[in-house]
Amino acid sequence: MLVVTPNLCFDRTLWTDRFEAGTVSRPFRVAVTAGGKGVNVVRTLRDLGRPARLVGLLPDGQGAELERLLREEGTELRAVPVPGAARWATIILEADGRATVLNEPGPRVGEPECAALLDALAGELARHPGPAVVVCAGSLPPGLPDDTYGRVTALVHEHGGTVVVDAARDALAATLPFGPDAVTPNLAEANNLLDGVAAEPSSHGDDVERTRAAAVGAAVRLRDLGARTAIVTAGSHGVAWAGVDGGTCWEPSRTVTPVNPIGAGDSFVGGLVAARADGADWCTAVPYATVVAGAAVEQPTAGRVDAARVAELAADRQVVR
Repeated sequence: MLVVTPNLCFDRTLWTDRFEAGTVSRPFRVAVTAGGKGVNVVRTLRDLGRPARLVGLLPDGQGAELERLLREEGTELRAVPVPGAARWATIILEADGRATVLNEPGPRVGEPECAALLDALAGELARHPGPAVVVCAGSLPPGLPDDTYGRVTALVHEHGGTVVVDAARDALAATLPFGPDAVTPNLAEANNLLDGVAAEPSSHGDDVERTRAAAVGAAVRLRDLGARTAIVTAGSHGVAWAGVDGGTCWEPSRTVTPVNPIGAGDSFVGGLVAARADGADWCTAVPYATVVAGAAVEQPTAGRVDAARVAELAADRQVVR
């Protein structure tokens, strides 16, 4: 399995009792790790016993430190060197579970860097004959063409592989005409694309039935725009999906005690592709991915899961159709 994530970063996570904009906060814990959605996907896959290789752009500014952090945690990186400085994501976690995330844009790149990224991916596909499962995860740095993940989709399909795209905004919109095997936005990201809703709030606390209806409707519309399977996550409520057969499904989330909600969607993708790599259909893979996401929020580090806990949560699996 391969995970394409062009916009690698450092995650700086701060824990505080309460955060309020415009005031002075004093976090009681700070951690710096390698970050980016694809990094979290790889962590989840590794914890599930399904190692994957990361393919990404590595800025020359602090890139060596970023690569060192990845190497220390056991993540293999096919690095594509690019100019510029590595970006940072600042994550503020409050005692009540609320999370605030500040995502920097990343270094400015362009068409040459996109071509180099595709060349690196082609090299990885050639190294491992047979159908590959490839994840495209995260934002695109400034200047990288909006259809980068669409080009990845076309390349992987040429090699007989499967592509899951976890992206938002213009990167997601430009991928849909290429027919990705699955897209996995959250409900806020889907609403952003479909209806121009700019904010990305959590669905936590919203009415469950209203959220379910909105997620199912968004999945159908994304499928109609080109995704072979459209999967829309709705936080603590559950996940909806719509397939090429015209059907729709809804899977409720598991009840867990959250420690760090950041990266739950990335772990969902990790669980999804792990199941698909084992031959599961979407109606089996999506509930399993929901279980994996539930286990992930119980861990302090984004993307990490306890395989034993995944098995425990999976024991009460029930799909609502």
